[in-house]
Amino acid sequence: MSSIRELYRAHDSHAVPSLLRSLGHVISLSCRQLDSVDCAALIFILRHGDGVRLNLLWTSIPAGGVESILLMLDSVSRLSVDRNQLLRFIHCCAACDVQQEAASGLLRTLQHSLDLSCSSCVELPEEDQTEPLSLTADDCRAVSTILTRGSRDTQLDLRDCEVEDSVLDLLFPVLHRVRLRVSNTVLLQLLSLVPVNSERDAVRRAVSLCTALGGELDLSHSTLDQRVCGALVQMLDSCEGLTELDLSHCQLTDQLLLPLITHLHKVQVLDLSHNQITDASTDVLLQLLSINPSIHCVRLFSNNIVHRAAFKEHTQFEIW
Repeated sequence: MSSIRELYRAHDSHAVPSLLRSLGHVISLSCRQLDSVDCAALIFILRHGDGVRLNLLWTSIPAGGVESILLMLDSVSRLSVDRNQLLRFIHCCAACDVQQEAASGLLRTLQHSLDLSCSSCVELPEEDQTEPLSLTADDCRAVSTILTRGSRDTQLDLRDCEVEDSVLDLLFPVLHRVRLRVSNTVLLQLLSLVPVNSERDAVRRAVSLCTALGGELDLSHSTLDQRVCGALVQMLDSCEGLTELDLSHCQLTDQLLLPLITHLHKVQVLDLSHNQITDASTDVLLQLLSINPSIHCVRLFSNNIVHRAAFKEHTQFEIW
């Protein structure tokens, strides 16, 4: 910081490339509190530099500093920020007069990843990483704006986040543009929001969610009830690309499984392990092979199925 301030004080722009080479083009200001002069000095370096990897993890930036840095991202090859700082950049970018350019620059320097999970808290003690981040409607609107302005698909990581249903609703218009990583809680919320009054909109939501999940729906270790199963049926009927479905450790009973079976005609890998399925479901599980000839694997480990002979005749079942 002292070197950066000295070059700024002297307005020695010719020395900037030499300084950056000596730093390996890395400017790491993590866990620092920047004042207005520090920020102005940093902007000076970025204005006369190129290919800078900028680390601002847990850095305190003064008012107006985020916008100034945002407008200098053409000189930055990679930006590292914690999730709270990331939200400040997202909000600033969404409010920027040149949204398209600012969004493209922000997403490029973030390696096309908006990570709001605790994985961005690597420099904090473990005990300080456990608090979930509560996202507001304004947060999700800003995220949606940035994703709309981006030039390519982006990874959106909402693990360790808490979001109300009405707020999550704001993300559906951009889900088809993201690769989504979420907790089981948020995933169940998104799934429950798929059914809406308009069948066309419900199909669009289901397809967008399926696309965001990469065709793999992992609901393992979730408690499924009739409402969630109804939303799952809607998604299964609407999506061609849902190839893997994990319903292990979901307390699935024969009664809950029955309405699902006839809608599993597109899934290729189905995991029903560690549930409460009994011999009463044998016939419907065998029927699955006739309605879905493309299914590769059905896992039935650790259920309450006693008579297994019928399953041994089909290589698709894994039960023993």
